[in-house]
Amino acid sequence: MAQQLNITTEAIKSTPPAIVTLLHAGGMTPSDWITVLTLAYLALQIGLIVPKYIEKLRGWLDREKS
Repeated sequence: MAQQLNITTEAIKSTPPAIVTLLHAGGMTPSDWITVLTLAYLALQIGLIVPKYIEKLRGWLDREKS
């Protein structure tokens, strides 16, 4: 079990450098990386905030019906 945990830990540690290497090999410049990361961050933020606003809207609509 400890061996499996070590393998998983090391795989997680090596993931970011592997991604950077693949992106560089694919021809992406650092400015391209920043653009992609910014868009990913923006998508995550939108994905986190939309459910909150939907819940608030539903609560507001339920109060209006009452």
